[in-house]
Amino acid sequence: MFWPFTRKKQSKHFEALSEKFEERKNKLLEEFNEKHQFAVRWAIRKGIKPEELVQKSARGLAAGLAAGAMILSTTVPFEKREAKEIRREVAGRDIKTTVKPRKDISDEVKKALHGEDMYNERKITKKLSKALKLPVRAELNGIRLNTSYGIMGYESHLSRYPGDNINSHLETAEGFQNFGRASMAGGPGAWGYLASSKEALSSVDIEREKYYLVAQTFLSPSWGPPQVKEWFRHRKMVVVNPANGEVIIGVLEDAGPELSTGRNFGGSPEVMEALGFSGGGSYVLMYFVDDPNDKIPLGPYGL
Repeated sequence: MFWPFTRKKQSKHFEALSEKFEERKNKLLEEFNEKHQFAVRWAIRKGIKPEELVQKSARGLAAGLAAGAMILSTTVPFEKREAKEIRREVAGRDIKTTVKPRKDISDEVKKALHGEDMYNERKITKKLSKALKLPVRAELNGIRLNTSYGIMGYESHLSRYPGDNINSHLETAEGFQNFGRASMAGGPGAWGYLASSKEALSSVDIEREKYYLVAQTFLSPSWGPPQVKEWFRHRKMVVVNPANGEVIIGVLEDAGPELSTGRNFGGSPEVMEALGFSGGGSYVLMYFVDDPNDKIPLGPYGL
């Protein structure tokens, strides 16, 4: 039986085609990392490899290889059809992400806060609500903190469940490199453990500890009744570093710091890193986020 192509010739063309697509894929990944740095940083914090964001690239490559097979099945030389066919199959599919990159709004935030009195809650909440497109509140349900502007300190990782330790807490080498130095707190936060055991630990619990905040809830003008203490638990907050415009959404999971520290707030290692406080802390704005349906995700914020 006559076969139009020899195995050697087919293998040679597919190898050349595969190499070209590999070069194209690497180039696209470099361009993606450069143009969408916010998404890449977000992915790394979530433990996702940047190349996994480019899910459609694999499909594009498969389509291109299929196109190559069609090319080889014709009598037209490969060299004359390559550029036209590959572009038609792959163009427009270069990069499709499941995580939509968010706009870095740090410059807009700095501009909105420039020259403002950071203690003027009425004006600051109005400006932040407009810049962030978030319902930012100094008071929510008749409850407020003792201050909305003060010094934030670097906190340790909270124990999420009984027996939680730094090894189970930071499961990747990158996690140890970035946040291992913070060590673990002696126990849970002011409201107890997030989960009863490691098996009961949910993704929501993990996110809450990762972006946990500390505030002096015991100094709130509303402090007293047990229901007020419970109201503060998991309360979603927005924290802004006015010096660099970085914004993060977190939740209250511990009460403090003590007055003797001279600080007003605290943040997890991940929170502090996101705000630009890699070695310590400084002044921040902290306000409630009116999000009764829990639609606003935790972590670094962008539009």
